[in-house]
Amino acid sequence: MLTASLRLMGTLNDGAEVYRSYYLVADFGQHGGGKSSIIPLSLGAPMPDDDHLVVKYGGEEAALKAAAEAIKALPGNQGLEVRVVINPE
Repeated sequence: MLTASLRLMGTLNDGAEVYRSYYLVADFGQHGGGKSSIIPLSLGAPMPDDDHLVVKYGGEEAALKAAAEAIKALPGNQGLEVRVVINPE
């Protein structure tokens, strides 16, 4: 199982400072395909239409990267500074 904490920080277009946190989980092996889960930890954090992302190859690492890219691309998250911590404690 591979987990990651994804934190986004910055200033929105209206001047408001924002901090958003997500927890990402992939638990299907280092190779092949599978699903990663996105868990928002901040109230009101934008989410993709589906809280699970599927990859056909690349294993858990590819699944977490796909989830992180999907979160960064969401309206309201674009342009924010991103920090990722793999296997946070």
